[in-house]
Amino acid sequence: MKKIENTILELIDSMRNNIVEFHQQIVQIPSENPPGKYKEISKFVENKMKEIGLETKNKRNNVIGEWGSKGKTLIFSAHLDTVEAFKGWTKDPFKGEKINNKIYGRGAADNKSSVTAEIFATKALIESGVSLNGKLVVTATIDEEMGGIRGVGYLIDKGIINGDACLLGDGPSNHPVGFCGGAIFITFLIKGKQAHGMGFPDLPKPHRNEYSGINAIQKMVKIMNYLMDLQEELNKRETKYPVAPDHPSKVSHINFAIINGGNKISNVPDRCFLSCNIHTIPEQDIESIIKRILEYIEELKKQDPDLDITVQIPLSFEPQTLDLDSEFAKAVKKSAEIVFNEEREFKLFIPTTDAHWFQEKGIKTVLFGPIRAINKPHATDEFVYIEDLINTTKMFAITALNYLK
Repeated sequence: MKKIENTILELIDSMRNNIVEFHQQIVQIPSENPPGKYKEISKFVENKMKEIGLETKNKRNNVIGEWGSKGKTLIFSAHLDTVEAFKGWTKDPFKGEKINNKIYGRGAADNKSSVTAEIFATKALIESGVSLNGKLVVTATIDEEMGGIRGVGYLIDKGIINGDACLLGDGPSNHPVGFCGGAIFITFLIKGKQAHGMGFPDLPKPHRNEYSGINAIQKMVKIMNYLMDLQEELNKRETKYPVAPDHPSKVSHINFAIINGGNKISNVPDRCFLSCNIHTIPEQDIESIIKRILEYIEELKKQDPDLDITVQIPLSFEPQTLDLDSEFAKAVKKSAEIVFNEEREFKLFIPTTDAHWFQEKGIKTVLFGPIRAINKPHATDEFVYIEDLINTTKMFAITALNYLK
């Protein structure tokens, strides 16, 4: 191991207590999305970036810190927002409690851990005295849990940030992710006709009259059955890419996320809303799936003149794969060997992240983070292992060193 690499790793080890303390503090600041109140945590993170020597700017509570000169630009990216805390915790979700080798709290793993890691990785680089041949852009963004449109999407679209490569801290622990799945966020709204559910049941003629209702929930069942049949089809095609630890699925999947409708047991429901997301393996084409669903809806409308349905797709993106022969891929692979003392292969990660915003702009992107399934992200009693937090910090620092040397 080269002297400068060893110096940086030793610096991070010496910062261990400070890393833990900062991480506890950032977990203690609620940043649930919704409701999306970010001013306090945004200011807290910006102050820390300034403290370690970064030039900062704050754009709609997205924090950007810059260090270095002209040349290649590497982006560190992680998100500040979390899902709601929900009920049922055995720990205080906003205490940042340290128990043995873990830190508990909402966002302790997903994704405040990577915000902590990218900041202290940059701090170690600065304190090591190394001169990088390029620029490092450190971002702590909002809105990832709702699609990232007001976060990374906004920063990229407005040209506020740009770069040649991105290390995104929102991935599984111990292995870099070079292959990302695609996604479709899709909603269905069916409008029916409210009526008495017992006196005039929603039946075909001649068992109904002009006073009968139109059951929106009943009509939504056909949509759900179609999607369940589609899932059965998707189950038959497995990806060729190696999957990340704790994420064993090798097939595309459909998640029914939200469904609601109706207002009383004795009424025919006049509305039904279904929201779902479809996550695909790299071998699956997003546009073809969208086309099939929309064609099915059009066929249903021809068959049923009473079907009043609206379909919206607020966000969709195709899968992405990394060129393993690229300079950035080689830098990440080398960094993993240094941090873990062994070769770590690139894995596939299907869940939705901010990666696609960078990839769609031609910015080579790799995911690396401290997240394991056992950490319970999006569930109660979320935590992060301190050792994973430290290793992620090391991966960020050594990757920047290797790529911007």
